[in-house]
Amino acid sequence: MKLNIILLAVLVGATSVCGQETLQRKIPVVEIPREVALLAVAYQPNCPLQFENTKFLRGVNGGGLTSYDLRNRGTKPIRSVAAGDSTGSRWTWGVSGKHGPVTPGQLIPPWSDEDWTETVPLTDELRQKLKLQPPMTGVLILMVIRVEFTDGTFYDDEPEYLAVQSYFEALQDKLWRLELDKNRRRYDKP
Repeated sequence: MKLNIILLAVLVGATSVCGQETLQRKIPVVEIPREVALLAVAYQPNCPLQFENTKFLRGVNGGGLTSYDLRNRGTKPIRSVAAGDSTGSRWTWGVSGKHGPVTPGQLIPPWSDEDWTETVPLTDELRQKLKLQPPMTGVLILMVIRVEFTDGTFYDDEPEYLAVQSYFEALQDKLWRLELDKNRRRYDKP
């Protein structure tokens, strides 16, 4: 069974249009079935944030993204947040500038006020077109990298985040080499 690590790119069409204009049309996405690709949250017992409502989405016209909420489960108000995934993608929000500090129990406000995606049903036709059929083809792990509190202290899981990223890069390299070796043997047979 071939296992590929899914490398997701933010939907390029949305980022180029969002620069100065409001999107006229939402980008259609489907939720990737768990039997095809697994979205997991890293175990971070001392982390002041909790992932909620996690979704692994695929653009009907290409690209992919994750969607989730982050809740302050700690005891201090939060000024900024950095989160990322096992592919090395990283997002940073300076939440206190626009919305004020995020107090315990509150959700971190979304990075954009625009809702630029529309989840559509995963029909058999879309499942075929997007190749969203078993076997499983990837795993993506979400992590909180850093949290800055209003009192100037930090939660920092950068070393663990970098370790996870390195592990998945090495795994992808090994899988690529195995696939290359398998193809060589197939063509070298008399």
